[in-house]
Amino acid sequence: MHLIALIEILAQIYFIAHAVQNNKPRYWVFILLIPWIGFTAYIIMELIPAQQPNDKTNNPGIQACEIDQLEARNVAYLSQGRLFHKSNSLPPAEIQSRFGQKIVDQTIRAQQKHEWKTKGSGSYFGGSALWGVDQLDTEAVKVSIRSAAPASRADRLYFILESETTGGLFLYDCKSCEEKRLFHKENFRARDLDFNSEQNQLVCSQVYANGTSNIILISDDGVDIKEITEGDSIDEAPKWIPGNDRRILFQSSGIARNKDGYVVGRGPTSIQALDLDESRLTNVLEDSRYDYLQPQISADGYMYYIRRPHEISSYSHQVAIMDFFLLPFRLLRAFFHYLNFFSLVYSKKPLTTASGPDIKGDDLKSIMIRGRIIDAEKALRSGTKVLGVPSLVPASWKLVRRSQDNSEEVVAQNVAAFDIDAEGLIAYSNGRGIFALNPQKGHQLILKDNLVEDVVIG
Repeated sequence: MHLIALIEILAQIYFIAHAVQNNKPRYWVFILLIPWIGFTAYIIMELIPAQQPNDKTNNPGIQACEIDQLEARNVAYLSQGRLFHKSNSLPPAEIQSRFGQKIVDQTIRAQQKHEWKTKGSGSYFGGSALWGVDQLDTEAVKVSIRSAAPASRADRLYFILESETTGGLFLYDCKSCEEKRLFHKENFRARDLDFNSEQNQLVCSQVYANGTSNIILISDDGVDIKEITEGDSIDEAPKWIPGNDRRILFQSSGIARNKDGYVVGRGPTSIQALDLDESRLTNVLEDSRYDYLQPQISADGYMYYIRRPHEISSYSHQVAIMDFFLLPFRLLRAFFHYLNFFSLVYSKKPLTTASGPDIKGDDLKSIMIRGRIIDAEKALRSGTKVLGVPSLVPASWKLVRRSQDNSEEVVAQNVAAFDIDAEGLIAYSNGRGIFALNPQKGHQLILKDNLVEDVVIG
């Protein structure tokens, strides 16, 4: 009887830890406390269905088309701080920044120059010995491309690159692989780049250390930089409105702070229009129930945007109670990882091999997409598929087309990012693939990747 009771307790601990680690509904913690019945129900209702193949497709009007039937297009996309470019039917190629590589090389030389200060014979707590590595890790030097936009020529791209200390704007020729640095400066952080070929100006969102983001205007040579929005808000995703007038559409959300000035939340994201010539700001679309993201207007006058439910971050009594009951299991997990760390340091072997082979790059268990933390493992396990490609974002993230009479039409679901070219072709991503939406041909798969954070078509 004692052995059966011990097995029961160990099984409860294991399945509760599994439910917490995989972000299962919180009621499972209480159900699993019921002897035998709890984890039997958990196995039947959660573990077994997770092993079944998921072929759900839930996008309106999707028709599968072959990739080679897609018209010749230039598509660029961002994946984990790396920029890829696909031209015509060729496979995607990564754009390598010479300036970024220069930063990496300088950092490595600086580390090698001062390596003697922390490296010594028999020293287990100095230099790289403490971390279980024998050589400098070039991947630890963070140099990322954060945004890209097509230039006036189809074979050129503007992009924003940043490291831990500096950031800058660059122009890249995809044919000659030549890179031109327009400017770089310390602590420059920017996102959502867009270029206006008629005005020869760029617009983007600059990120500041206090949590705010403002829209800035940049000349095409990178000489003139001007901030055009301000305030305690997050202004992002600016897009030029087609036409001769200098008008910009962007998303904006207010910031909630506590009495000490720290950011504790953000309000619903609305769509704003800014007339640069008349210095007039207009509230285009706002609803406390939704976030409206990446607004842009096509050449035919329709406004497109991503609509998702707005989530209010709060710490309820239910969450507090759950944190109290889960505290012992979290302490056990922390203690295990503490021992696992020293096992990696001294024996170069983990305490468990259940996690599988080493994964290069960032941890994709939880990722940030459009200001929202996404459980990637849960999404890939149970989420909707688009043309056979698993979605990282839920179906509630909808791509909406809005006419001038304010009527709305959902044209795609599970949309994490999108872009529109001058001819009206829409390219969108569900986080794992890029698709083309053509009124005549329907939805077409362009490419697949492990993570697609943003997409640019031109």
